[in-house]
Amino acid sequence: MAEAINRNTVVNSMWWKVLERFSSQFMNLFIQIVLARILLPEDFGSLAIINAIIVYCAIFVQSGLSTAIVQKKELNKDDVPTLLTTSLTIALVLYIPLFFLAPTIAEYYKLSNLVWPLRIEALILFLGAVNSIQTAIYQRRMAFKALFFRSLLAVPISGAIGIVMAYKGFGIWALVAQSIIHYVVFIVFMSLDPSARFGFGFSKKSAKELYSFSGKILLSNLVSGFGDTVRTMTIGKKYTPDRLAFYDKAYSYSSLVTQVVTTSMASVLLPTFSRSQDERSNLLRMSRLSVRLISFVMMPALMGVAVAAEPLVVILLSSKWAPCVPFLIVFCFLRLPCCITTIDKQVYFSIGNSSIAMYYEIGLLVVNLLTLFFTVRISIMAIAIGAMIVELLGNIVLCIVSSKVYGYYISFRLNDIWRPALCTLAMAGIGVSVYLLHLNHIWTLSLQIVLCLATYYCMSCIFNKEILSYVREIVKNKIHK
Repeated sequence: MAEAINRNTVVNSMWWKVLERFSSQFMNLFIQIVLARILLPEDFGSLAIINAIIVYCAIFVQSGLSTAIVQKKELNKDDVPTLLTTSLTIALVLYIPLFFLAPTIAEYYKLSNLVWPLRIEALILFLGAVNSIQTAIYQRRMAFKALFFRSLLAVPISGAIGIVMAYKGFGIWALVAQSIIHYVVFIVFMSLDPSARFGFGFSKKSAKELYSFSGKILLSNLVSGFGDTVRTMTIGKKYTPDRLAFYDKAYSYSSLVTQVVTTSMASVLLPTFSRSQDERSNLLRMSRLSVRLISFVMMPALMGVAVAAEPLVVILLSSKWAPCVPFLIVFCFLRLPCCITTIDKQVYFSIGNSSIAMYYEIGLLVVNLLTLFFTVRISIMAIAIGAMIVELLGNIVLCIVSSKVYGYYISFRLNDIWRPALCTLAMAGIGVSVYLLHLNHIWTLSLQIVLCLATYYCMSCIFNKEILSYVREIVKNKIHK
């Protein structure tokens, strides 16, 4: 009976989290498409430089906080106030130098319009600190239904304001306003719930317990984020803002494809795994099922975007964004191995062994920087391909580590992914064949969608019937309810 209750809880939580991520990402994608058609690539290139700086600073403020809140078995009354006070203090310490260094950064990139957008966008450091803790509390309670409705309100409000400002000619300020307002609206709606309102305070004991765990995650994310930050800022310095925009837009869109599922699974599985952290056999069983599920969904999704990249970009964003098509294809392949190892990282966190991820990211960073050093002299495409190869090799290493940590052997993993991989290859072959017919973009995309979905479904009925039936049963139950 306990197992059934646990399964129902996990499936129900996963359903709402996927729904929240899907609706949020779908609305955000629509907003970004509208903004991309209105604004110039140069505007997005300038924002990419700003975001590279701020996102990296935000790691100091937010990283590991939500994971520490979810992973800890029992939270006391001092834990959340301690985290909030500490993270806001760190945000202030980082914001002050960013404010005064903004003119120097703008001069370095020869973009005088960066100064005040950087100063305003950096306020996300404070907003993100509050938002990450609020979200973690809901995630710990597995209250994903409540998160869904709050997200449903925040995204369209901020997006509508950004679109109006873009139409009015505000340029990069439309993008900055959208980011800031999204955080503000989300925090306000979350704060309507008394359990998501926190006071200030500090406990040395709580800080020691929480940061002893989250500190390793912080270092791991700092190392991981440093590679992306350096890559973006290097491209921004060596090449023009519009070239950076094509690279960054493809990178972010490929991330949108994976975020709905991988983020949802990570959010739901961490608290689930944490409750079974002392039962390694149960961890392995849940991990294998999770890998089969995520492979079943993400392999065809990523490969589908890759084979339909050109008609997708031209139809949705207009022909001015066509140069980002090759990057989108490369980044879809870059994301593929990450889907297979997302589960492993959640297992490491759930058993309190965050040092594995830290050492892994350090090794990956060293190889990434060496690769960037050579590829930046060639072209931006060389940089993208280099990053893809490093990611693939790194994930192979992580699979080997997992086989030693909790017994998820390579043979098990290959057995879990070969069926969706085979179905995906067949689907991709059909998609490429349609593209080679050289029809107009609308006909090409329409035929690719219909024929690829039909091919993957038929192949799954033959080779992956168990997972197909499992997914079908979940969807059927939810629709019935």
